[in-house]
Amino acid sequence: MEIDDGGDELALSQEPDEILSESFVVAESDSNSSAYLVLDNDADKENIEIGEEVVWEVSVINLGNDTAKNVKVYDQLPDGLEYVSHTTTKGTFNPDTGIWLIGDLAVSDGEVFLHITTKAVAVGEMINKAYLTTDSLNLNNETYEEEEIDVEDSDDDDKDVSKSIASAKMVPAGNPLALILLSVFGVFTASFKKFKR
Repeated sequence: MEIDDGGDELALSQEPDEILSESFVVAESDSNSSAYLVLDNDADKENIEIGEEVVWEVSVINLGNDTAKNVKVYDQLPDGLEYVSHTTTKGTFNPDTGIWLIGDLAVSDGEVFLHITTKAVAVGEMINKAYLTTDSLNLNNETYEEEEIDVEDSDDDDKDVSKSIASAKMVPAGNPLALILLSVFGVFTASFKKFKR
């Protein structure tokens, strides 16, 4: 399959599993260069409730000898998560296609990041899968990374009980100062009678 210069054809015409099977493409001009790209994919929370947000951190670093050409990460969000926003430290991300187009990644670029903020709209196990591709020879065969979170239903019954407790009114039970004074007076009187004998 040919990849256009923009690189978008790859994700639009292939399923994620097909991208994984074609984890790198060696261009003729780059056949002697090699990169060692490391992909990471993490979430800032493991357990959330519906309506809460989670931030996914996808990162790539080149630990090889040469610049990696035309680096892309495919990260299509799973069903049950709604896209809110994103930031990148290098390249551009299209939330509609799930393509993070990093471009050329030199060793000197260090680790580059994509942060995607999402909102949970369904319950269940959510697995975010990221796939890495490059036009250069990637000496690292691990070009797939996934992270899992659990989304639980918010427990409205507990919230209703908390509201009931918080809104409950205190019923006056008398004057506590008078009860305290009576108790002290009773103890003092009993002690005084023993002392007198």
